[in-house]
Formats: sequence, C-alpha cells, structure tokens
Amino acid sequence: MADVIIGMDVLERYAGGVREIAGISRDDLLMTLAAVDLRDRELVEDIVAGACRAASQASAEYAAQFYRGMSILQTGRDFDARALSAYDAQATLVAVRGIYRQARIDDDEYDEELLARLLADRVEFEANRSSKVGVWRSGRADSREVRYARVPVGAETCAWCLMTAGLGYWFMTDEAASHTHAHCDCVIVPAIGGIHDVVIEGYDSTVYRDMWREANLALATGNVPHDLSERVERYAQTREGYRTDTNGALAVMRWKYGLK
Repeated sequence: MADVIIGMDVLERYAGGVREIAGISRDDLLMTLAAVDLRDRELVEDIVAGACRAASQASAEYAAQFYRGMSILQTGRDFDARALSAYDAQATLVAVRGIYRQARIDDDEYDEELLARLLADRVEFEANRSSKVGVWRSGRADSREVRYARVPVGAETCAWCLMTAGLGYWFMTDEAASHTHAHCDCVIVPAIGGIHDVVIEGYDSTVYRDMWREANLALATGNVPHDLSERVERYAQTREGYRTDTNGALAVMRWKYGLK
C-alpha cells in the first residue's frame, strides 16, 4: 500500500489562509467598535456576535475546501464537504460578558483599550476554532473511515496541542479537534478512507509522544521544581505508584519545554 505524502507547505498555506480570515475579521471588528459607545453592552454583544458568526462561517467554508482537497489527494475522489461552522451563539455571549467583567474599572466605566482588544481576540479565536472543527465535522459527514492528526505548523504551540499531536492519526473527538488558543496554527489533517498510509513531511508524532512521556515521568518521580510541584499537587493522582493526572503533566510540559 503506497503512502500518500502531504507536504508541510500545503499545511502552512492552509494555516496562512486561516490567519488571513482571522486577521481581517479582527481588524473589521476593531474598526466597528471604534465607532460605537462600548458602554452600550447590548449593542456590542450584537456586533461581536455578528462578527464571530461571519468569521466562523468563512473559516468553515475554507475548512470544507481543505477537506475536499485532502479527499482528492488521498483517494482520487471528490467529496461534497459542507461548511459546518463551530459558531455557538450562547458560548459567544457568555464569553463577551466575561470580557466585560474583566475590563470593568467601575460600575459603568471600562478600560476601553483592553475591552476592544479582548473582543477582537474573541473573533480571532472563533475563526481559528472553526478552521479545525470544520475539518472534523466534514469527516463526520463522510461515510468513509476518517481519522485525524493535529499537526503543529506555526511558532506558538501549547502543551495541549503537543500532547494531542503525539497521538498521530488516532484521535476522533470533537474536543480534540476544537481545541485552540491565541495564534494557534495547528492544522487538523484527515486520513480518509483507510486506503493509504498518510505521511506528512516534517511531522513525527513520536517526537511529541516522547515529550509527553518525559513530562509524565518527571511528574511521577518528582523531578520538577518545588514551586511547580506544589502547583500541580492538587491535580496529581496516584495509580500503582505513578502520578498520571493530565493537568499536572501538561503543567510539567509547559515548564520543561517553555510552552504556553
């Protein structure tokens, strides 16, 4: 069974397109917010909801195009992937209200610079998230067997991203696909149809898996700084002599490899 080779440049172009969608959406929102009274929270909630909905939809359409391209490359068959946005109106509303609390100075006074920046961060987050969930949902709508890998592409990769990158083509959950953070350039890459082994140039899941194992070993043996050990103590669970809690190991990864 011949391998299908996917160049890292393909994934970098996709991640670059997502960054462009997120950046345009961010700039447009900031321009709109500059022209309104940010103390009018209901108005701002409506504006941000519309911006997040549009950004998520644009990313979902881009993700559907990416999935179609992966289907043709891997199987020789097109697939009518639909734009399946991750936008959640209630989650966006809760996030916006939380941002208002974070930026509040007094009863009806806000740090407007901080407020606008955090709201812009939110629209960027929503665009980024749909670029990942859109690929996963296209695969869920495909009757063929589909598995996914999270492939780090950009300069800013968090510990959780690297943990799931170490799974290779195994994860199949919405949670694993939807995880994103500020400036997250990871790409969710589908392996479609089970026809070929999919090889991504420059991506070796064993590298990230070894990082995860080393973090767990450091946690299990107590080979971490005292202040970090105290912070993760509440997370750690002992099972047959090994401390295995995910949050604790992620904290160790952040420390050990200088991650977010």
